[in-house]
Amino acid sequence: MDTIQLVGYTHQVHISSIVWLEGDANYTRVHFQNGTITTITQPLHWFEQNLNFVRIHRSAIINPAYAREFVQKKGRSGWVRLLDDTVIPVSRDRLLYTAAQLTLIVRQEMQLDDMPDDLSDYPLAD
Repeated sequence: MDTIQLVGYTHQVHISSIVWLEGDANYTRVHFQNGTITTITQPLHWFEQNLNFVRIHRSAIINPAYAREFVQKKGRSGWVRLLDDTVIPVSRDRLLYTAAQLTLIVRQEMQLDDMPDDLSDYPLAD
């Protein structure tokens, strides 16, 4: 599935153009790669069930392809910084899940061809 039909749209939308989704009751603000934001009458949980995105907060789902970094602070707070420098807080109860999901996605995207030939400069954990 490369495209989806959003409520109120007459044409299909490329999933890869969606950066993140912001929920507000039964409405969702869709943040697109080109900077536009549109509000639709489709609840956030629909996207969680139908897209391979990561829910990081009660009111936020991100497209992991646009995640630049995940920061987890000692005091059980954290956030995700997107490629456009948008910072979205991660709820405390989703910190471990978010870390695991973003790590899993990074690992899945790595190819053996991307690995350096000589790993002697990389320390290994005991």
